[in-house]
Amino acid sequence: MVHRLGPIEAPPSLDLLGPQGPEIMPLLTRPFLVLHRASSLYTARICLLLLFDLGWEDRLRVGTTLDGLCQGLPDQARKPLAWMLPFLVSEGLLRCDGGVYALNGVPDLDLAGIREAVDIEAPGHGVNFDLLDGVRSRIRPFFTEGKAGDALLFDLTLFPLWLAYFRNDNLVYYPNNLLTLLALRQGLTPGTRILELGAGAGSFARLVAHRGVEEGWLDRIAEYRFTDVAPAFLRRAQRDLTAELPVLPLAFQTLDLNRSLGDQGIAAGSLDVIIGINVVHVARNLETVLQDLRTRLRKGGRLILGECLKPSLEHPIYLEFFFSFIRSFTDVELDPRWRPVHGFLTPEAWVRALAHAGFHDIGSIPPPRPLMDRHPSFNVGAITAWA
Repeated sequence: MVHRLGPIEAPPSLDLLGPQGPEIMPLLTRPFLVLHRASSLYTARICLLLLFDLGWEDRLRVGTTLDGLCQGLPDQARKPLAWMLPFLVSEGLLRCDGGVYALNGVPDLDLAGIREAVDIEAPGHGVNFDLLDGVRSRIRPFFTEGKAGDALLFDLTLFPLWLAYFRNDNLVYYPNNLLTLLALRQGLTPGTRILELGAGAGSFARLVAHRGVEEGWLDRIAEYRFTDVAPAFLRRAQRDLTAELPVLPLAFQTLDLNRSLGDQGIAAGSLDVIIGINVVHVARNLETVLQDLRTRLRKGGRLILGECLKPSLEHPIYLEFFFSFIRSFTDVELDPRWRPVHGFLTPEAWVRALAHAGFHDIGSIPPPRPLMDRHPSFNVGAITAWA
């Protein structure tokens, strides 16, 4: 059954994973590798089916350009399409010749077969595909009527699927949290004051509490400030986490990354650690935000970013599909030095941006090169930078 997914990549060798390799390697099980490949393939087929839903199958059969597809559409449609077309080429569903995209033969668009293979190899992970199906079913008005992607994707229909996706028992998402935890745990001293940006569904706070108790370091945390800009996430966290995690010294606050943190009550030098998991890349002005974050840390404090990483800025990764319809992901200020494109960045772009903002001793778990050179689909890491 798994042959329907094509070749399954072997896990990286331990020597490529750095000092924390023994704790990272257990992530890289066969179910994880199967699910990762299946998710990329399923995303590609959902993308092409969405283009067919929009009535563009005939145009793709004869060949069309990005400009041709965008003609008559709202301006917001261009960025998702500019991502989808090269991604479909990378997955072999389209071919591109001189900027003209056309179907690459008769595409295999079977979704049920992918689900069946995953049910055998990684049972219990259908939510990843449910979310992709949900995006396809909800997003057409983004193209046809110019409706905001945020409203379409975070309504009551899909919100439970997002909550299920951002869980530690989801093998696709868990590495974001585990690698960030490994970075946080290093050098954690008594009295540590932590602020988590965009804490969302609370899966990282749960992991901190559970692993901190198991490993005996939770009492080093004096305060864990849980923040988010979305009221729905914050209300849910206050209700659930306060009761669920009494061992974690929680405080809650609405916080907008794109406003001065000082204006929102975060004093200069008042924090030991700031954590952001797949959030800081949506900073409207990355330079300004990183400098602001640095000033909120005491001297010697740490910024820890758990981020999806790309082997090159031009290389599309399937995880971008979800977010390419969300304005905060696409509408950012670009800078040719470290942020020439929106969305996820390369490890090197992060190092340049953090160093420019005044951080030093910047490192990653696991070390990104040569790991990503040999395994370009390994696209997550924890970046630590010292103030």
